[in-house]
Amino acid sequence: MSTQLSSSYFTTPSGTKTHCLQAGDPSGPLLVCLHGLGGSTETFAPLLPSLPKSYNIVLVDLQGFGKTPLADPTKKLSVTGHADDLRHLIASLEKSAGERTVKAVIVGHSLGAIVALHYAAGNPDAVTGLVLLGPGRAAGHIPAARQRMLDLAAGVREKGIDFGADAAGRSNFYEDTPGREADLAAREAVRKAVAASDPEGYAQTCEAIVDLEHVDPDYAAIRCPVVFIAGDKDMISPVSRSEELSNLVAGDSWVEVVKSGHQPILEDPEVVQRAVDKLLQKAAA
Repeated sequence: MSTQLSSSYFTTPSGTKTHCLQAGDPSGPLLVCLHGLGGSTETFAPLLPSLPKSYNIVLVDLQGFGKTPLADPTKKLSVTGHADDLRHLIASLEKSAGERTVKAVIVGHSLGAIVALHYAAGNPDAVTGLVLLGPGRAAGHIPAARQRMLDLAAGVREKGIDFGADAAGRSNFYEDTPGREADLAAREAVRKAVAASDPEGYAQTCEAIVDLEHVDPDYAAIRCPVVFIAGDKDMISPVSRSEELSNLVAGDSWVEVVKSGHQPILEDPEVVQRAVDKLLQKAAA
């Protein structure tokens, strides 16, 4: 990352020692970036240089990833727990801003998009816009999806994090065809990112995504502008899922289809940047 960044930690009431990187103007409007399963603040490296430096840009390592350790390995992770940690983090940023009320634009990829949707539904007045890349939904009620994630968690615990890294290198992309091949550098970047994850944090997050207690939030409560960025060859979060979610939120929303699998920032950064710019304009209106 070539952009000037400062690193800090915030300990939430749950005990999560959340690592953040901050760029831009600390007194500007808040823009929070949340990575997906196996990601970290590094997920947003290709996007960061294009983000307006007038914003207070905060990149977050979710619990169990990047430089944010598991608060308690014996206590299972949950999607709502991630959203609660985010609420406390944003509240701390609001406190440091003094009298100014902090409202956020949130950029979320995959798991980060799920967390962003939960936060926005529970705190609709605190969010001015959402950029959701390859978003997910509660899937514990879908037997095949639940078993796939539970098998992934079990495989990581039994065989090590490389099992998850190899799986991500396959599932995040698509089969090559004569007219189109997945970028090898992007595939390797994803594999390396997952390989650097905490194995137990990765396994617990797989389980949290399909936990039977993980249910969809009240999407109709979300009134801010939302752009759903969907890869045309995303096998994890197909275009149809973004279209479903766009129809469920109450705010102005649209779907931007990009040429990618599950990693739009790596595979089609220019179109992603344009979608982010459009969302930020709507959020500031």
